Amino acid sequence: MANDTALFSLLPAQEQGYNREEVDEFMGRARVAYDSGDGMPLAEIRDASFSMSSGGYDPAEVDAALDRLEDAFAGAERDRYIEQHGEDAWYELLAERAEPLRGRLERPNGKRFREPAHSSALGYRKEQVDELCKQLEQYLDGENPMSVDEIRTITFAGAHGSSGYDEAQVDAFLDKMTEIMASVG
Repeated sequence: MANDTALFSLLPAQEQGYNREEVDEFMGRARVAYDSGDGMPLAEIRDASFSMSSGGYDPAEVDAALDRLEDAFAGAERDRYIEQHGEDAWYELLAERAEPLRGRLERPNGKRFREPAHSSALGYRKEQVDELCKQLEQYLDGENPMSVDEIRTITFAGAHGSSGYDEAQVDAFLDKMTEIMASVG
């Protein structure tokens, strides 16, 4: 395949990027799903991963495209639902989806997520995660405008043992939150 037909910028041969064939295959499936109106689970887009290869696609470009793809599928899902059931029903559905997240957000500081399994395991600094949780609770209450990209790109300092929250649990929660935020439009 010639470079001019590449979907994304190719890195120099001495640099590692996302495997071109894997990305092309995924993007092809996504295009078919979008064009057919069948959609694609947002989690499948978020969980997409590609092996690294010499001279592969620029990971930053592919990651940004995956974020846009998630937004496009979420928007299409929203539009279909609103067309069938109305806008009020859509916001009721989003409120139902957000309810389990609200329960976690309402927990006290330092108790929102489990701690890392071992005292030597690295987690996310509790204070930073708790601060974000306060902002997300305000967002769900309509008091704090936030973009989904703020959540997608957030980073937390590391912390060991009781000073940290389990990274996997926080990441899973944030994935669900981004799905709701992307669906709001």
